[in-house]
Amino acid sequence: MLRFLIFRFWPVWIPLIIYGLWLYAVRRKAEKAGKPKPLFRDGPWYWAVLASLLIAAGCFIFLGTSIEPRKGDYVPPHMEQGRLIPGHIEPQP
Repeated sequence: MLRFLIFRFWPVWIPLIIYGLWLYAVRRKAEKAGKPKPLFRDGPWYWAVLASLLIAAGCFIFLGTSIEPRKGDYVPPHMEQGRLIPGHIEPQP
């Protein structure tokens, strides 16, 4: 499940990674200037999280509409004469 979320929804991480890079750059700049380092909540984190949520919703919609309809009935795995028959889809007549 975790692998599914990471690989199917990788676009969701992009705004958060960009925000992390921005925060790192701002902290380095503040450190060089001798100013206090900004905290996580001081930046535009609201927009990064909102962008991630909107991208996640778009991923859900895309995945939900891109699935092919089944052209048959699913037969679950079962035993026949001591042999395991794997699950499959039988075409409809």
